[in-house]
Amino acid sequence: MPLKVGMEQYAIYCHSGYGPTFGGGQDLNIPNAPNSNMGYVNLNHTYQCPTGQNANAFLTGNQNFTVSEMEVFGFDK
Repeated sequence: MPLKVGMEQYAIYCHSGYGPTFGGGQDLNIPNAPNSNMGYVNLNHTYQCPTGQNANAFLTGNQNFTVSEMEVFGFDK
């Protein structure tokens, strides 16, 4: 999903008290305990939701969601 122009610095939010968080307006937030707490999606703060799609439901089908499975990838430069 493309970043909005000028929002590159907010692509990933890093804080030890949060789970993975993407976007300055928390476009996508996955809590530290993803199978017991609700995640949250609300695109268009930092990441551009595709035209004609609902920014609150595009990725997950609903604004709030519970994670049932997660894959983590890493990369080396």
